Amino acid sequence: MKQIQLAGFDKFSDEEKQQVMQHAERIVDKYSRIYGEETLKMLKLSSDKLRERGQHILSEVKGQLDTTHGLFYAVHQDWKVLTAVDKVASELERQFVEKKE
Repeated sequence: MKQIQLAGFDKFSDEEKQQVMQHAERIVDKYSRIYGEETLKMLKLSSDKLRERGQHILSEVKGQLDTTHGLFYAVHQDWKVLTAVDKVASELERQFVEKKE
C-alpha cells in the first residue's frame, strides 16, 4: 500500500499537482524495488511559499521518507515548484540507494 501525503500544493495547477504525484510515486516505486514495499511507512512532500514576485512564487519543498530503515529527508528551494520537487526526489533516491550500498 502506497502511503503518500502531499501538503501545500493546493495553490498550484492541477497539472503541476499531477506531476508532483508522479514524482512521489516514482520515489515510492524505486524504494519498494530496493527494500520491499512492507518497509515503507510514509512519503510526505510539502511545499511552503517563501517569497512572491509578481506571479512568481519561491517555493521550498521538503521531502520526508519514513521507513523501517530510517528517515530520509531533503529540502530544496526554487522559483519553479516542479524543479524543487525533482531535486528533492533525486536527493531522497540518492540517500536510500547509498544506504543500501
